[in-house]
Amino acid sequence: MNFADYLFERSGNTEDIFIAGTHEEVRHDQLFRKVNALAEQIYAQFGIHNEILLVSDNNLFFIVSYLAIIKSGNHALVIEPRISDHDLDDILQRCDISCALVQKKYASRFCDWDAAMDETVLDLPVSGDTFCEVETDEDETAVILFTSGSTGTKKGVMLSHKNLRVNTESIIQYLGLTEKDRIYALLPFYFTFGTSLLHTHLRVGGSLVMGNSIFPGAIVNEIDEYRCTGFAGVPSTYQILANKTSFLTREFPHLRYFQQAGGQLVNKYLQIIGTAFPEKQFFVMYGLTEATARCSYLPPDFFWQQLGSIGRGIPGVHLEVVDEQGRPVGCGEVGEIVVRGDNIMRGYYKDPEGTGQAIRNGRLYTGDLATVDEDGFIYFLERKSSIIKSGGFRISPNEIEAVINGVDGVSACAVIGVADELLGESVAAIVRTDTKTPPGKPAQHHTFRLYGSVSLP
Repeated sequence: MNFADYLFERSGNTEDIFIAGTHEEVRHDQLFRKVNALAEQIYAQFGIHNEILLVSDNNLFFIVSYLAIIKSGNHALVIEPRISDHDLDDILQRCDISCALVQKKYASRFCDWDAAMDETVLDLPVSGDTFCEVETDEDETAVILFTSGSTGTKKGVMLSHKNLRVNTESIIQYLGLTEKDRIYALLPFYFTFGTSLLHTHLRVGGSLVMGNSIFPGAIVNEIDEYRCTGFAGVPSTYQILANKTSFLTREFPHLRYFQQAGGQLVNKYLQIIGTAFPEKQFFVMYGLTEATARCSYLPPDFFWQQLGSIGRGIPGVHLEVVDEQGRPVGCGEVGEIVVRGDNIMRGYYKDPEGTGQAIRNGRLYTGDLATVDEDGFIYFLERKSSIIKSGGFRISPNEIEAVINGVDGVSACAVIGVADELLGESVAAIVRTDTKTPPGKPAQHHTFRLYGSVSLP
């Protein structure tokens, strides 16, 4: 089944609201007709199996364009609107793009394109009779997303219709989503975490509010105002809300759960949020673009018992932590997280060598280091590439950060390796304090060089 058809299967003809909020309000059936109208035009003009570029902020234009490209049997090549000129030029040279759908505010970067469309596609004539139906192989590429690689060059991650479908089903299952759920979608749709919010709530017939305000205080107000049942964020999202808004003192009577992925939220903030909202579920999750969106989650019932764990594999996904020979590590030992399941990408775009390094024997090697406890719960440590090698020792920045973040008066810190003539690398910590700064002055940051630290076995 075409992934767009799967998303609309239960809700395409309902008159329930899908997009709510101050900027735009759209019903499921209205969205379905707009998607079909644009998909029909794309199919008539370009056929199938083409790469179609999409550049847009979170808005109705993005949603309609994204779904229409997929529904028309083409590949949605999605990039960040504020991508650097260097990275944009590299992607445009590598890819075989037939058409670009670009939000007007970014059109100046694509003025030389003959085949470019903007928000005017939202005004295409629609009717109940317009239906674009394209036979689609579930293993065909539906979406190409770009993620930074170890070389600095962005890698195109090819996700199939099947990848997207099975991951969406898994997320819906463990979050217990229904048509009554409404997510506050603050995260960009051009990242897999962001698009997963769109996918899951469209599939179940729920709704979303696009949080586009630049003011953190507006976020907590809109969660209440639009009666959102779910909220999703990356670590910095929660840290900003906890430090800069009334987030921790609000009741959020309609909110059922929080979900967090996109990096490790330190235990200090997990404890603060868990204490502030003891009646709400908090889902700590782990994922990466190469595995579509999500790989693991920690059930909320284990939030305090396994504090800081990323849990175990989501339904249909198997996670292991293995040594350099590919064997499962013992309790407390350090190894690399590997993933097996139908959510694993087709591969990297035009990069068979990189694909072969990442996917071996049907398993995705993530490059992330972790440990496992006696109950099989996984604890993320850091990226292999972030390990600091100093005087023959392998040093974990995340372990040092966890200690510093636990100090009263510290709101955030980052530990990095710096060149050292004697040791190769020494360790530096950049620390931000909780001290309030006068208006108009920058926040206070302090840098310390550390001698002696935690090392990995």
